[in-house]
Amino acid sequence: MSRLISIKPARKSPRPEDFRYAGVDEAGRGPVVGPMVIAICALTGRDRRWCAVHNVTDSKLIPAAKRDNLAKALKERCWSSIRVIQPQEIDEAVRNRNVTLNGLETKYMAELIAEFKTSHPNSPAEIMVDAPVRRTLPFRQLLSYMSGWTDINSLKAENEADLWHRHVGAASIIAKAEREKLMRKLCESVGHNIGCGYPHDALTLDYVRSALPDDPNVRWSWSTTHINQSPDNFIEPMI
Repeated sequence: MSRLISIKPARKSPRPEDFRYAGVDEAGRGPVVGPMVIAICALTGRDRRWCAVHNVTDSKLIPAAKRDNLAKALKERCWSSIRVIQPQEIDEAVRNRNVTLNGLETKYMAELIAEFKTSHPNSPAEIMVDAPVRRTLPFRQLLSYMSGWTDINSLKAENEADLWHRHVGAASIIAKAEREKLMRKLCESVGHNIGCGYPHDALTLDYVRSALPDDPNVRWSWSTTHINQSPDNFIEPMI
């Protein structure tokens, strides 16, 4: 079993003037079952050192038990917030070429950045987003417009940012832990194990194939829901 991560508060009374590094990332973009979760987590310099000690990085590289402990510790010591996007809203975005999955993700990332800005009006800060697109400059400009974050130089975005930036790794861990918790609740509600929700999981595919057409837990816009096929042949919808 993973040893419980030691939780140490950053400060009893964090100072508004402390520089904060706010990372934004998602978990659950690709599954055919269950929600997508987007998180933001803001670290002070001391928090970043704590994250380095505990090797905070891309949540996919961290064992589940340690990930849950890290998520709990991060939420105890750092400001964070999440958005949960359910399958029905994801389906609507995928089917609407004026919205798309990227557009939906951008909308909620902008909401989280705006929430951080409102919660820390006097704090100097840098935002780093794990970008869902390759062309990061237009993405940053759109995020700036939608969130009201006017300093484009301090609003940054990179592909695979959770691997290289502790604050994005922290957001990745919080988002992943929340999604896993929601998936456990979903398994409890249906009365049996439906797997991780991704198309490569046989338990998930069995659930999809037996689901009623109006099952709200399934992303019906995913091609996996329309044909009985090997998970190797899974094709993500156009975004």
